[in-house]
Amino acid sequence: MFGGADPSIPNLVATGITIRRNYITKPTSWIMQSWTVKNLVEFKNAQNVVVEGNVIENSWVAAQQGYAVLFTPRNQEGTAPWTIVRNVVFRNNIMRHVAGGFSISGYDDGRPSQQTSDITISNNLFYDVSTAWSIPNGAAAARFAIIGGGPRNVTIDHNTVDNNGSATILIYGGYTPTSTVQIYGFQLTNNLLRDNAYGVFGDAVGEGSAGLRFYTPNAIVARNAFGGAAATQYPTGNDFPTMAQWQADFVNIGAANYRLVATSLSKNASTDAKDVGVDFTALDAALNATPASTPAPRFTVQFENYDTGGEGVGYHDTTPGNKGGLYRSDNVDIAAANEHLSHRGEWRRQNRSAHDPEHGRVAGMDDDQQARRRTRRREAGDPRRDGYERRDRRGWQLQLVCGSIILLLVC
Repeated sequence: MFGGADPSIPNLVATGITIRRNYITKPTSWIMQSWTVKNLVEFKNAQNVVVEGNVIENSWVAAQQGYAVLFTPRNQEGTAPWTIVRNVVFRNNIMRHVAGGFSISGYDDGRPSQQTSDITISNNLFYDVSTAWSIPNGAAAARFAIIGGGPRNVTIDHNTVDNNGSATILIYGGYTPTSTVQIYGFQLTNNLLRDNAYGVFGDAVGEGSAGLRFYTPNAIVARNAFGGAAATQYPTGNDFPTMAQWQADFVNIGAANYRLVATSLSKNASTDAKDVGVDFTALDAALNATPASTPAPRFTVQFENYDTGGEGVGYHDTTPGNKGGLYRSDNVDIAAANEHLSHRGEWRRQNRSAHDPEHGRVAGMDDDQQARRRTRRREAGDPRRDGYERRDRRGWQLQLVCGSIILLLVC
């Protein structure tokens, strides 16, 4: 979950989030136990998000309605009216064994928030979105998505959805501060969807074109295959196989193989000339990609502020006097521009709290940060203005102990 308790920093929004190649699940043994069970992934105050290459499974009706993923801004305590969910890309994932796919709200319906916007759901496989994920006192709706409160710019493209709820997408009015419940910038393209009883349904308005006209003005709804739907109820430019034909288009539903058979009319039939539904080459690549290598860290460390305590405690120096200049009046060789470890066996030890505002970053400054610090010291006439730089060479020892950083430089 991203968001929740209101941040104490004004205008803070969780930003730049990547959730990639994870297995996100809950044990089904919890279903009949007394746990408070909610969703699998939730965004309450977040922006610039990518969710990709994950397997997301096992979400049932319990403390919530069982939707696996929520895009719902929540100004939890009423002190964060800047709360927003925007710029989210959910692509190349598998979602399965759930009571519902997505719950998307345009605004917080209890306290002031900003408008949810720019949500893209593309190239995902959804199966076993089922009423079977109900509990005795709570029925699963088994919808692919429920959308209300007028979010802006919602794109649903190239998904394959096998659900058995009465509606696949339910759009409802909900709360908005402007009373405008319409979704402007809605696109529904290149998806394999089931109609079941109501397909795409606009609450209190009707199925198909009627609901879409009211809730999604000027929407782009094209090249979807609505299994079992009536062509007269939906915009032109879509396909309407029978439910039997829709199911027969897949290699093996029972084995969760939703690739299209060679004879499917949905082959190469999308707006981009790909197969309607999931591009399995892209999905498999995202699920099985080799994680990017992490470059070895490079550290810049200044040791002129070695620990006090004298010889054998904060330092070991084999020659008398201060070579090169005076910073501390002991026998450590040090200068304003460089600290010298001129004899093998000499060492300097620095032990700093990880929360020390001056030294807490001593093991993690990058080159730009180090250059800025040197510039500030020159301007202030600080004798430590340059310090000592050493990167990835012999003699480093780094130890983290209960919030402290212990650095030992050995010649």
